[in-house]
Amino acid sequence: MLSTNYMRLSVGVCTIVFAGLAQAEISFDQAKAECQSIAQQQSSASVPAQQPQTGGRAKGAAAGALAGAAKGKSKANQYGNVPDEVAEEYTRNQMQDAAKMGAAAGAAKQRKQQAQAQQQQSASADAYTQAYNACMAAKGFAW
Repeated sequence: MLSTNYMRLSVGVCTIVFAGLAQAEISFDQAKAECQSIAQQQSSASVPAQQPQTGGRAKGAAAGALAGAAKGKSKANQYGNVPDEVAEEYTRNQMQDAAKMGAAAGAAKQRKQQAQAQQQQSASADAYTQAYNACMAAKGFAW
């Protein structure tokens, strides 16, 4: 049979081992929280947030329509013998064509801005991961 001293020693060793594991778990959680905070600060400071604009098509169409109207009026005024209905139709056609081109240009600009925003988000996520991993490694929790 086991002696009482041996059992006391075994219980004492188990208590120390479990207490050490609990302490290690607490320090891991503390390190994790600290490293998450540090990584968040570093990654948000390294990549400025930029919101993509919306309404690119509408803005482009409006700008194109204004430019087309100006061009149509200018051309119509060059010819004094043109009836008003013809000049108005020409101006309307110029506005429509320029509005279509402006809408296409505005949509392209908006897509480009969205792609840039996605790249920035990806870079920010990469910066966060790198900062977090470096912090955890410095605290002795590398994997």
